[in-house]
Amino acid sequence: MLATLPRAQAYANSLLRDRTLSEDVVHDCYVRLLEKADTYNLQSDGTKLLYKAITRACVDRNYRDRRLLSLEVELDGEAEGTGPVADPRAHDPHDLAACRELEEALACGMTRLSVAQRGAIELKSLGYSLDEIAEAIGTSPGHAGVLVHRARRALAAQLARFLESRPDE
Repeated sequence: MLATLPRAQAYANSLLRDRTLSEDVVHDCYVRLLEKADTYNLQSDGTKLLYKAITRACVDRNYRDRRLLSLEVELDGEAEGTGPVADPRAHDPHDLAACRELEEALACGMTRLSVAQRGAIELKSLGYSLDEIAEAIGTSPGHAGVLVHRARRALAAQLARFLESRPDE
């Protein structure tokens, strides 16, 4: 449990975009899996079952809540300008502005993806194979590959101004 907790919370947070809500979902998934420890082989299949449970719980939560993101509030819930002030000597202000702009464009692009695409691209970025992704989100490996491909294409289109090549290449 301790080995999978940080990645599981990061995965749930990427799907829900709410840290406290994602922590609750991960906790509930752990509890449900541990309650059925005699049914499942948690040593060999625990991580796969955990990600599958998190994916389904996040999809359920998204459809149930149907929240809208405000353009004036950052994704972590804090108003803009209230975060820690960076040391001006640490980085060039132009680089910081470009990095911040890229982060915002990526976050915007991620929110435009479907939950399945967002889950697939997040798991792929964490190094999981298409077979593992398919099992986690409850689909076939071929469809998981399609989800990853479509998510990459959508993100490339969203980030085209930051990329050297065009998104359709």
